[in-house]
Amino acid sequence: MKEKRLFKFGILALSIVLIACTGGSAEAGCPEIDGREINVVATTPMIGEFVSQVGGDNINLTVLMPAEADPHTYDPAPQDAGTIADADLVFYTGLKYEPAALIKLLENSACSAEVLAEVGESVFPIEFKEGGHDDHDEEGHDDDEEGHDDDEEGHDDHAGHDHGAYDPHFWFDPNRVAYAAEYIESKLVEFDPSNASEYEAAGKAYVTELKGLVGQVSELISTIPSQNRKLITTHESLGYLEAKFGLEVLSTIIPSLDSANEISPSQLVGVIDVIEDNNVKVIFIEAEAPSVYAETI
Repeated sequence: MKEKRLFKFGILALSIVLIACTGGSAEAGCPEIDGREINVVATTPMIGEFVSQVGGDNINLTVLMPAEADPHTYDPAPQDAGTIADADLVFYTGLKYEPAALIKLLENSACSAEVLAEVGESVFPIEFKEGGHDDHDEEGHDDDEEGHDDDEEGHDDHAGHDHGAYDPHFWFDPNRVAYAAEYIESKLVEFDPSNASEYEAAGKAYVTELKGLVGQVSELISTIPSQNRKLITTHESLGYLEAKFGLEVLSTIIPSLDSANEISPSQLVGVIDVIEDNNVKVIFIEAEAPSVYAETI
């Protein structure tokens, strides 16, 4: 298994070298768009969906990760380097969501650092504290429209934090997806001004739809008895859902933002105790995350 991974890493490294030698490096500059359909890359299916909603038929969109991939442990394929090198614009989540190997590949393969667009930085993410889900800072997030400036100020103060400072799973809050859509729109307009009016119209329509979704979700959750608005999930991924809609994440099976982390038997027993004490009937797990712990429970 180790030899296979080393071989794959070698192929990936060779791909990067070949791209650099054939004019795809940052030093060589990016190709002119000249009115053609721009090549856009998104790292994950979620980011790809947001980009697709704004870009529509004006872009040639490629999503690197398949839907079934665990984004925290995704192993870049050799051909990903070429796809990134050919991109006029690359959108990625950031906030330590993608694995370091993929971020390194983006930096080494993109024709210029200017084409790399980190979406997570634009959504005013909530801070993740190492103490766990109970320590999510929910103050100021009950009303995103009123707290927008406060979120932005707080975000700037903590921009240098290491892994774990911010929760990257912002798509559980439609208002923050709206921020992402506005950022995506601005980048598409910047790189493809000839289609600016279409990007702006699509972005506005998508944001309106997302704002309406907030009310729909709130109404649905209000039909659930308050004592049942408690969740158990695989890892720290539902902080935005908890903060925005008043749900409570009682515990996570893996006490981390990273679904690939291991847990100890005592931690597993602790989760089981929480489940039994609160009469929890359902565990919400990610389709792409390992379910061995959930199955054990």
